[in-house]
Amino acid sequence: MRYALTDALRIGHERHPSIHALRSSMEASQQKMKGLSEVQLMSLGLASDLKVRKQQLELGMQAAAAEMAQAQHDVTYAVIRCYYTVIYAREQNKVAKDLVDQLETYLEQVRKIVNSKGGGIKGVNKDTEDKLVIVIGEAKNRMLDAESGVMRAKAALREAMGLAPDVEVDAADETLPDVKAEFDKKTIVGHALTRRGEIQLANIGAQVTQLEVVAQWSRRLSLQADTFASGGDIHSRQVPVASREPDYRPGAIPPEMPSKVAGHRNTRAAIVQKFYERSEKVAEQARNLVALEAEVGYAEYADATKKVAVSKEASVAGKSLTERQREAAGGNLTKEDILMNEVSAARSFGAYNLALYDQIIALANLERITAGGVRVNFPGR
Repeated sequence: MRYALTDALRIGHERHPSIHALRSSMEASQQKMKGLSEVQLMSLGLASDLKVRKQQLELGMQAAAAEMAQAQHDVTYAVIRCYYTVIYAREQNKVAKDLVDQLETYLEQVRKIVNSKGGGIKGVNKDTEDKLVIVIGEAKNRMLDAESGVMRAKAALREAMGLAPDVEVDAADETLPDVKAEFDKKTIVGHALTRRGEIQLANIGAQVTQLEVVAQWSRRLSLQADTFASGGDIHSRQVPVASREPDYRPGAIPPEMPSKVAGHRNTRAAIVQKFYERSEKVAEQARNLVALEAEVGYAEYADATKKVAVSKEASVAGKSLTERQREAAGGNLTKEDILMNEVSAARSFGAYNLALYDQIIALANLERITAGGVRVNFPGR
């Protein structure tokens, strides 16, 4: 079934398992709050850290909501990327097929000339035939790659939409749009730093850890006490995972908290205090990495937009060139220059498609990076 972008996005947000899983986590947090209130009522306030645990759980609910919001932006990005990947692969397949069809027409003409009594004419001979066979082979390989790319892209789109493996999906649009948006780097970075779920999670983690110091101090008579980590409520999204090759990319600092701490209350509080100091650095690193990601994303969009302009001009020239030479030659291959011009034009068409695709992906990525701070008006959205 062919889906418009707006329908693909709607279905993705309705059906993707990651969103449903996080919604269940949010509902579980609400039930935990109810259970804690029941414990507080039944214990008649005897548990000294219940008040703090309730505050931590409230922060945990905020963290679940932040994670849910970021997951929705991630699904949006995945659907848009996969949707336009289908169209890009189809367009590249079309360019390769058109080139193969034209070159095979020329090859048929050349073989007739080569097999004639004279064995060829000036500018068209056995060498021309062999060159055509080579170029056609390369073009067919690109066509096969594009055909495979279409199938892979459709499968990825189906997953991004949260549909079952046996469901057939396709993109309704036929061509890649030239979509532009006006914003500056400062705006992109500002939105990212104020809206990203990962930063909210890291900040909430620091607050929860700070409250843990209070919780441990309130347990006067205990020589060993649970921490909030015993409930498994450390929410974290590392942005991004560190990478060294082929490109250097710094990684986030993961949160850390033992499930239990031992010792008198001042010892336990001192232990947790160190983890709180660590959590502040986790939040600082998350902020730095998101800012870096925003700057890189903006640079990628700026670069892609410039390449679209350059590639579009070359593509228009390539189309004009092939139309003129085919008309002048009457559809016949009269010299090898025509062959090379056909190949050059096809390359310009492919380069323009790639530039448009890169621009679309860069824009979708900026939406994700800014957590919806910028919203791109893709056609039909």
